[in-house]
Amino acid sequence: MARRPTKKQKRPLAAGAARPAKALRRRPRKDVPLAPRTVRRTALLVGLLAPVLILGLLALATNPDYQAPCTILAVLVLMAAVVGLMLIRSTGWVVWPAVLLGVLLLVLPTAAFRAQLLSHRGVDTRVVITSAHSGKDRTGKVSWTCGVRNEDGSPLPHGTIGGIGCSGTAVGRTMTVLADPDGWAPPATHDEDLSFRGAGAYVAGAVAVLWAALTFGAARRALR
Repeated sequence: MARRPTKKQKRPLAAGAARPAKALRRRPRKDVPLAPRTVRRTALLVGLLAPVLILGLLALATNPDYQAPCTILAVLVLMAAVVGLMLIRSTGWVVWPAVLLGVLLLVLPTAAFRAQLLSHRGVDTRVVITSAHSGKDRTGKVSWTCGVRNEDGSPLPHGTIGGIGCSGTAVGRTMTVLADPDGWAPPATHDEDLSFRGAGAYVAGAVAVLWAALTFGAARRALR
């Protein structure tokens, strides 16, 4: 007695009948090539406009009143620039160097520009320490932050200092700090190495140039 074919078994084809062709499955492409004109425009925005915007925003962030919003905007600009770079060329060695350069571009400028500003415009100012606050980092090291005002009793813009001379026993003492006459940047003590910090501005400029070179190199590869 003949067995009925199960669901897993295929029924035999009739004599002379051809087996239907299987539909070809298309694999999604990882890289969708952009038009050359779009690649060039994106490279100009990512390679030139993005680092200029980031450096400009972080230059404004030297003023503590604008530091938080300008830093957030700089991070958003960097994220958009990385996305644009991935649109230009998402494969290869481009992404990780871009992330590294982007982190350096965010970390270096604010402290470096602030040091440059105080080095060129700062004047010696006698101040009185009015308060002191301590804090510990992850290693357990204690650091102090002191509030200061002018010796004549008038407030000092962004009157907060740290470093040598600032401690819990220093409240009421008088000391000399380097202050910005216009009050844009916070004051700095004389023990801070402003020349070393200020050199970070040149490093930030070099990082911006490397970012532009990386972007235009990726665009050239994408156009081949």
